[in-house]
Formats: sequence, structure tokens, C-alpha cells
Amino acid sequence: MTKKLINERNVEDSVLILSENDVVLKKMFKLVGKIKLPNEKLEFKSVCKIIINQQLSGKAARTIFNRIEEKIPNLSPKCFLNISTEELRQCGLSNAKSNYIKLLANKLVHNPLYFHQLQELDTVSAKNEIWSNKGFGEWSSDIFLLFYLRKMDVFPRRDVTLNKVFSKIYGTDQKDEKYIYKYSHNWTPYKSVVSLAFWQFFDNGIEWPKK
Repeated sequence: MTKKLINERNVEDSVLILSENDVVLKKMFKLVGKIKLPNEKLEFKSVCKIIINQQLSGKAARTIFNRIEEKIPNLSPKCFLNISTEELRQCGLSNAKSNYIKLLANKLVHNPLYFHQLQELDTVSAKNEIWSNKGFGEWSSDIFLLFYLRKMDVFPRRDVTLNKVFSKIYGTDQKDEKYIYKYSHNWTPYKSVVSLAFWQFFDNGIEWPKK
């Protein structure tokens, strides 16, 4: 349970520590190079995307979000609450997701500092609070923790890309999610650094050297 946040210095220090304790990670970090830090803004508009993105392709989610932005140029909690569920459904947003975002919007209207209060919590407490909001599952809560709250100790469970990279570099079955998640605890309290490196490894199409 740590309040340390992702920043350039913390990531560099974490890479050194992780490399000393795991030869596979050491090789992977060298291939990835400098790790790109999250740059998402902690604001209502950005968090809406997490809920919209769930169970959709990236292209479909972007289309829906763009339609919503066209209808609500100033995508604030108050403005979102003034749009009917039917209008949102015409944008492609399901009734369930509309209701989830409206619940979050209502919470922010009554407590504008809610997101920033989450930043003050340790990782476990912040995750439990995020998860208490309808529309956030375990994976989306982890994404919020890592990319928006910049927490240092997050390895999103059931993330297909992370599991693929793990299986490639460690030579395991990518479907053995239970083993992968259990192994990730070896990287505490720096799991977010590994997550970021894994995504970068995948996105850059890096090949893992054969023995």
C-alpha cells in the first residue's frame, strides 16, 4: 500500500531495482528503452472514456465518445446530467453506461474534489473506492489507478496484452491468468512500471530474442 506516484524519477529508480531482481525484466527493459509515462488528465471527460471503452473495440468507443462530444462540447458533470438517456442512446451509448456515467457525474457535482481525494488514498483504498462506483470493474478500476491517479503498484488483471507479453518473455501459457497475476506480486511495489513497459513492448512490435 503505497502513495508513491508515477513520475520519471520513480520509474527510473524502479527499473533499476526490478532489473537487479529479475533477469527477464532486465532484458525486457533494455529492449523497451525509456518508458513513456501516462499523460491522461484526471477529469470527468477522460474518466467517461473508461466506462465507454469497456467491452468495445477502440474504434467503436472513439466513435461513441466523439458523438457525445459533438452533442456536449463542454463535457462537464452538470452538462452530462442535462442530457437524456435517449439522446445518449442515439450517440451509441447503452442505457447502462449512460446511467453509470450519470451516477459519477452526480457524485462530482456534489463533491467536485472527489477525484483529487482519490489521489490522497493508498492504492488499495483508492481501488476499493473506485470499484464502489457502478460501471467500474476490476480491470477498469486498475486502469483508472494507473493512468489517471498515477499509482505505482498496479498490474491490471485479465489484461490480454499484458498476459501476452508475460507469456512471450517468461515462456508460459498466456491463458494461465491466475499464475501471471500471482507472479506479478513479485514486482510490488513497482507493478505499474512493468505494466507500462509491457504495453510499450507490445505496441512497438518488439521481438523477444530466441535462446
